[in-house]
Amino acid sequence: MATCEICQKSPSFGKTYSHRGIAIHKGGVGIKITGITRRKFMPNVQRVRVALANGTVTRQKVCTACIRSGKVIKPRCREIPEGLMQRMRAREEHWSAENRLKRAAARAERRRARKAKAKG
Repeated sequence: MATCEICQKSPSFGKTYSHRGIAIHKGGVGIKITGITRRKFMPNVQRVRVALANGTVTRQKVCTACIRSGKVIKPRCREIPEGLMQRMRAREEHWSAENRLKRAAARAERRRARKAKAKG
C-alpha cells in the first residue's frame, strides 16, 4: 500500500461528479449532476534513501510533502572508489575536444597516406 513511513499519509477516498448543462450565469438552466463515481486520492509517495538518527542509511517510502518540509534528511553522496574515479577521468580526457581533434587529424593523415599509396 502507498503509505508514507514518516507521517502515515495513506490513500483517501472521495467521489467524482459528472455534470451536464450550462450554468445559469452563462444563460443556461443550470448544471445537473448525472453520475457520481467513487475514486481514490493517492499520496505522492517516493522511495528515497534516508539518513536515520543513529547514522544508518535505509530506503523508505516517503511522501513528497515530508521531503519538501525537511522531515526527511537525505544522506550525503556516496564516496566514489578511486579506481572508478581514475577510469572516469581517463574517459573524460579521451573524449575532450583537443583529443578528438588530434584523433580526427590522425585519421585524415592515414586516409591521405592510403590514397597516396593507392595512386603510386
